[in-house]
Amino acid sequence: MRKYLATYQDKRGTETIYIKSDGSDMYFNLRNIDFEGPDFDQLTANKIDETKFDYEMFQDGSGDVTNFKLTITIPIQLFNVETDKIFIENLTAHIEVGETTTIKGLDHELNCLTLTTSFGEFKVEKKLEWMEDALIVLQNQLPENIYLKTCLSCKYSNYSPFGNGMFGNIYCFKKVKEKLKEVKGKHDLLDLWTPEAVDKGDIFSVQETFDCSEHQIPTEDDWYYKSWTKLM
Repeated sequence: MRKYLATYQDKRGTETIYIKSDGSDMYFNLRNIDFEGPDFDQLTANKIDETKFDYEMFQDGSGDVTNFKLTITIPIQLFNVETDKIFIENLTAHIEVGETTTIKGLDHELNCLTLTTSFGEFKVEKKLEWMEDALIVLQNQLPENIYLKTCLSCKYSNYSPFGNGMFGNIYCFKKVKEKLKEVKGKHDLLDLWTPEAVDKGDIFSVQETFDCSEHQIPTEDDWYYKSWTKLM
């Protein structure tokens, strides 16, 4: 479990919190309420207290927190291909969820992404719908020899052809990597991506900024369903 420093802000105030992540879901406690979820606009409360938060309510009586701003700092791995060294730098993301967002038709947006490194600061200031797009813009700013070494840039990860959310909706296929080698298109991917494989935990959601020891940067021989283009 990793722990990220964050600042939460809504109409009731601004507070510093720690968000825990297991690579698939996030967890935090704020104002004596526990929240859990895979995406910043899918953080479900363990109880509803409308004096403490605004919620997007569902028919079953549960609710996701909404109408807030969040600044979160996530240490991420980078790889220097010239020195063959892996190192860690801080990525800071500014996220907004709720009625004050400005991207038409959305109730969430990524307002700014900043990577602070020993060799400079790299920033994405355009408002974006997906973490995928923001990280790709960021990668394109980095020196040619530097690679983001996260789940997004791994040859074993894919998005669903049916769509995805802002964050935490990419899926890991490392447990079926041999079968993944045979995938050459969307139909092959969906044939592999069965409910049984998901139920067994062979295919599972991960966060774009996470990493593991099995990470492999893709080559031209790898097929995957995402927009990543920085190849080894």
